[in-house]
Parts: sequence; structure tokens; C-alpha cells
Amino acid sequence: MRSKITLRKTTPAPIHYDYQYGIAAMLYKKLAHANIRLANEIHSHTGFKFYTFSNLIIPDRIPNRHGLNFEQAHFYLSSPDPEFIRSFTEGLLQEPEFYLRRTESGKERASILIERIEILPKETIGEVCKWKAISPIYVKTQRLRDGRLRDFDLYPKDGKFYENIHANLVARYREYHGHDVSHDHFEITDTRNVKAKRIKIANNYRRCSLMEFEVQGSCELLKFAYEAGIGEKNAMGFGCLQRMG
Repeated sequence: MRSKITLRKTTPAPIHYDYQYGIAAMLYKKLAHANIRLANEIHSHTGFKFYTFSNLIIPDRIPNRHGLNFEQAHFYLSSPDPEFIRSFTEGLLQEPEFYLRRTESGKERASILIERIEILPKETIGEVCKWKAISPIYVKTQRLRDGRLRDFDLYPKDGKFYENIHANLVARYREYHGHDVSHDHFEITDTRNVKAKRIKIANNYRRCSLMEFEVQGSCELLKFAYEAGIGEKNAMGFGCLQRMG
């Protein structure tokens, strides 16, 4: 299930470019306001999170060298769990205002107002899809460096990037549904317009990628990928997908 959230900035000041952590925190607070049980389950769960959200999509950016400025924007929230989408919608409708930081310190904040929430029709997902990442895809692995295993962020030029996307997707499907996918074929066959990104989440930078790509796979796994996102840190706003064409 997927919803489109349209918002308006009610203060003239821009927001900081690294806004994903702020939106992730806002989503949790709104969810807790409407469904504390579900929010506590998500917060205390040590495994995967089964939702993702897109970058802010801004039709008319207002040029500003101090940050990201706009009057109106929207983003998408996606999950295979209808209860999550419904509860989040209720929380936003009850308290439609939230704040995003304007500076690195977070002491200055810009006011944002939710204007509209639309529950979108379900997409028909076949065995071949053309998708665009509308939030960066984050994938990591561990490699030996200076005698120790360390986390290493991956880009699409590394074959391990695709291997880990597949393994992560299958594992998340298993945890969500409680059983293995009947057919786990998932192969990214073409990539275009790859753009490397560096996003700050809390006190850590994540190296990630925006891209367009074609993928072949089983319908059930592709449907789950579309709804839950691909790669890692989905609940922090990574790996949200949009259909192309």
C-alpha cells in the first residue's frame, strides 16, 4: 500500500538538505500518536522495518544557497502493511503540523503543514519492471581492513551491491511473511542515470545511489520490493521505488 503526502512549508526559511532523519522521526511520532501499540512494536523490533518513504519531490524549487527552499512538495510512504499506512494517516490528520531543522545544529526549525493525504491505487506488478529510485538505495557489506572487519558502503559498480540487495530482500520477505518466497528470482538487468549521494543520518554519513533500472524476478518478490523498498535502512528513507513508463 502506498500513500502520497502533500505538504506546504509555512515559514519562508529553507530546510537543511539532510532532511531524511527528520522525516523518519516525524513518521514515528505521528504513528505513535495514532497507534502506540504498533509504534512500540516497530521501535522495539530488532529485525527489519517494513516501510519506506521517498525524497521530497519539489516541482518548483526556490533557489537558496543556505538550504532547500520551496512552498509546496510531496513525498510517498510505502509499506506492505495496510495497518501501518492507515495508522500513520490517522496520526497526520490529527496533528498535521511538523517541523524540519534549518541548520546543522537543529536549533532552528521550519514549520511544515500536511495539506493532503491520498491512498494510491495498487500497482499491478509483473515479472519485468522498470523502476526509478525516488530515495537513495543504501547497501553495505563488511570487508577486512587493517586486520578488522569494517562496514563498507557499496555503489552499483560493485557486483556485491546487487548480491546484497537480493539477499536482503529475500530475508526481509521471509521475516515479514513468516515463510520463504516460493521463487526468489530477482535480477537487475540494466541501470541508467546512476548518481552517487552522501546522506547524513543522525551522526553518520551513508554513501548511497539514485538510479533507474530494469529488473526481472518473481511477481511476489517484485511486489514486496515495490512496497517495502530495496536495500537497507528503508525506514530512514532509503530504497523507495517508482514505476517508470
